[in-house]
Amino acid sequence: MVESPPSPSVQSGVSDALRRCEGLLAAGRADDALAVANEALVLDPSNVPARLLLGLALLFCERSAEAASELADVLRREPQQLLARCALVRALLQQGKPDEALAVALDPVLLDAGREFGGALGDFAAADAQRQRTELLRSRAQRHPQDYASVLALAQALHGQGALGETLHWSERALALRPQARAPRAVLATALIDRGDVEPGLARHRELLHEADADTAARQLVLMHYDPRQDNETLYAAHRDFAQRHLPRFGPPFASRRAPSADGPLRIGWLSPRFGQGPVATFLGGLLEAFDRTRHRHLLIALQPARADATPLRALADEWIDASGLDDAALLHRLRDLDLDVLVDLAGHSTWNRMRVIAQRVAPLQVCWLDWFDTTGVPAMDAWISDAWLTPEGSGQRYSERLLRLPAGRFCYTPPRPPPPPDHAGDGPVRFASFNRLAKLNDNVVATWAHILHRVPQAQLELGTRLLDDAATREHTLARFAAHGIARERVELHGRRPYADLLDAYRRIDVALDPFPFSGCTTTCDALWMGAAAVTLPAETFVSRQSASLLQRLGREDWIAHDRADYVERAVGLAGDVAALRAGRPALRAAVQERLCDAQAQARDFAAALRELLRERRAEG
Repeated sequence: MVESPPSPSVQSGVSDALRRCEGLLAAGRADDALAVANEALVLDPSNVPARLLLGLALLFCERSAEAASELADVLRREPQQLLARCALVRALLQQGKPDEALAVALDPVLLDAGREFGGALGDFAAADAQRQRTELLRSRAQRHPQDYASVLALAQALHGQGALGETLHWSERALALRPQARAPRAVLATALIDRGDVEPGLARHRELLHEADADTAARQLVLMHYDPRQDNETLYAAHRDFAQRHLPRFGPPFASRRAPSADGPLRIGWLSPRFGQGPVATFLGGLLEAFDRTRHRHLLIALQPARADATPLRALADEWIDASGLDDAALLHRLRDLDLDVLVDLAGHSTWNRMRVIAQRVAPLQVCWLDWFDTTGVPAMDAWISDAWLTPEGSGQRYSERLLRLPAGRFCYTPPRPPPPPDHAGDGPVRFASFNRLAKLNDNVVATWAHILHRVPQAQLELGTRLLDDAATREHTLARFAAHGIARERVELHGRRPYADLLDAYRRIDVALDPFPFSGCTTTCDALWMGAAAVTLPAETFVSRQSASLLQRLGREDWIAHDRADYVERAVGLAGDVAALRAGRPALRAAVQERLCDAQAQARDFAAALRELLRERRAEG
């Protein structure tokens, strides 16, 4: 039976209700709009615009499940209704259904849209549905291959997810569309470095420095530490130049509001974007636990939203400060309002840092430590914490800050709990490994490791890092070793693994091969803690000396090479005495526990250094 159309009076009533509903929604009065939309549907239950407005009102009232039902009904009646499709995507995302939202979004009516497509991308990003956002971008770029913005956004999204093979393809496509554009060049250069093609990647990135903006220049400060040709003078000059060019003054001058006190509890702010599992947790956790809590208050200031794996550090904080999402002016005001005695910056110029704010000064004493491996070049950074092994007297390393050498060492490893056993698992041939990022595996490193494998024909090499989840990156890595005559079955590749599984993998490893010149730190500590030997090749720069400093503290200078040939000989020598290595694993664990994990000594040295610096600054007025 065909429904008869509503009478003219009903149509007039519905039209009036729809106008009022639209006005109420525009005014932000969603509850009132909801009531009016229902009135219209009572008059005409089949009216699609009224049902659309009802769905929108429900969405604004945060009744997303009901909104999704109404909006889906609208699309069944009118599949081309773009507003309903966008709203349904948002409603599904609010319910935590990103795959269903993607299925709705992958329709030509939205893929061909302009502003609405951008809004949908923003909704997926806000819901942290990055995989689905990338799939939406891929569909858009494949459908509209001349759309530079979508092609570039896809390349950037793929890079963020570690899909380096596709990243290179789409960044090159974006560059073909706009040959003079800087953004695709930056993505292409960084992706090359990330997969180990360090030299060509750095060459491409240097092309961007002729007219470098602050972001490009900051990225260069990080990337140049992967350069096999790095030297202290070049590094120092680049950091000082960056600080002068890209860290302008803003805001009022700093004035401390805390009364000077030599013996009262110190308010120490620990500033980081990375309080989750990783180097910060590995080296900060034990230190915080060991501090005299009656004389220090620890404020952990998170520059990025806290992840679930930040819980252990968060539990050690006297105060947890969420500073994510603040612009420079707001962050400056927030940090100064904390009335700190000391700010310990844990990021330096690394990703998501806020050096521009720190450069304005937010505490009487500002110190750089841990998650940065060079000078900051910032006049307002008062001290830089190292040790005598990393920065020996007379070394060529240069700092704009006052250099502090902690007697107990810059790094204090926090062992995992409960500690897995260090004994060797299995009895097969010798196994080398590196679980460092691929960007540290420049051509010299690959050639050297290939030489070791030729010298030890039965040996296996295991590489592990999250970027090896990407099939194209795995193939590229195997091809790099194949170019040196190493069969693919001799190189075992692993992608991302839970930390417990990564530690367990070390039980099958005999010798950790340290990359150069950017040596390991956390990875080296993990290997040594699990009983594996480590071979390293230090140079003059800080990043090249990290593993060597740990081995010196352990008294294992015999694992420190003088040049590449010596590196090969030491690795081959260890492989020739693998039975002794395996038998000595428990003793190596004990040495690491004694010499690299003394949090009490480090906390004592750390606290004494901070108080002495504060006394000096207060004496200076």
